Amino acid sequence: MCVSNNVVLIDRHEHWIKQSIRNRCEILGSSGLHKLVVPICHKNGKQTLGSITVDDATKWRWNHWKSIKTAYGRSPYFEHYAFEIEACIFHDCERLIELNRQILTLFMHVWELPILTSESEEFIPYNDGDFRQKNWLTRHATHTSYQQVFQPRVATIYNASALDLLCCEGPLGRNIILS
Repeated sequence: MCVSNNVVLIDRHEHWIKQSIRNRCEILGSSGLHKLVVPICHKNGKQTLGSITVDDATKWRWNHWKSIKTAYGRSPYFEHYAFEIEACIFHDCERLIELNRQILTLFMHVWELPILTSESEEFIPYNDGDFRQKNWLTRHATHTSYQQVFQPRVATIYNASALDLLCCEGPLGRNIILS
């Protein structure tokens, strides 16, 4: 993913990187961070991001939805966005890039983010500071803290997921994203 002039260019031709955020996120539950991983169909050899297919052999969609409802059912804004979140999870798509596009579109819409998206026609070589190579699952204070659902039991968790921010802060999460 490259960002330039408020346009996010998604490189659908980059090689699949294991253990990255391309098919996972972390939500905050009563026992701390809980990983939500979208299972994918693995093939021999290198695969491009645009060719990765979602593996629907398990009930991952139901399990993810149940985990999200359990973690955020009592959050201030869950009821406002539950329908849209559920629609993203159960969106009938074959490719991971389609699912990710649905999720990104949800956040762009609810936070009225001033960005456009586009997909590459060919592989874009990596450069210094490339977002595609960043470890997004590291824990450090990168934004203003906000009241999280289970904060009385656990310390503030930074970089949980945009879903955590949406359910806890609702439309005000936009300010944190843009700061």
